[in-house]
Amino acid sequence: MKLYLNKTSPYARLVQIVVLEKGLDAAVERVWVDPWNTPPELLALNPFSKVPALVARDGLPLTESLGICDYLDEIGSGPRLMPASGEARLKAIRKVGLGRGLIDAAFGVTIERRFHGAQNPSELAVRWLAAVHRVVERLEMDNAPATATQPDLGDLSLAVGLSYTQFRLPEVAWPERAPRLAQWLESLARRASFAATAPE
Repeated sequence: MKLYLNKTSPYARLVQIVVLEKGLDAAVERVWVDPWNTPPELLALNPFSKVPALVARDGLPLTESLGICDYLDEIGSGPRLMPASGEARLKAIRKVGLGRGLIDAAFGVTIERRFHGAQNPSELAVRWLAAVHRVVERLEMDNAPATATQPDLGDLSLAVGLSYTQFRLPEVAWPERAPRLAQWLESLARRASFAATAPE
């Protein structure tokens, strides 16, 4: 399998973490690309020129991070990252929604600043940044995600979103306002899959 990605995409990082958590590291060849340059090899797989994109075992592409994670969860080894049914699955789905929303909002602010600067933020950037603050407040108020020996995909999504916010939006300074959440992320960040995929 081939995984097209870059080093700072939070979407690609989530997929990389799942690759490692599911014991698929040796089965996945990484192809590092800059999607903003619209490389032909990426465009052939994903008409949106976005990462991640995965060439699956059948030779066909998968082009959305949560879909790729679901596929890897299915074919990899070890415990399932998305529980099959019941209350555990519902909890994981709720966390995935918050985590993916946090990634989307923080990424949106980052892209707006990249192309339009940070001095006069657009209404969208202001809205997204406010959402980042609200998600952090909600998670802290809910006593942060439950600490688990084996994190599920919801935990991984939240952790990627929080760490991406620290990386790209340091002025949010969320750990100062959410100490329980910061402690939870610190414990999860010790996992080998997180250490190996930290953005640079």
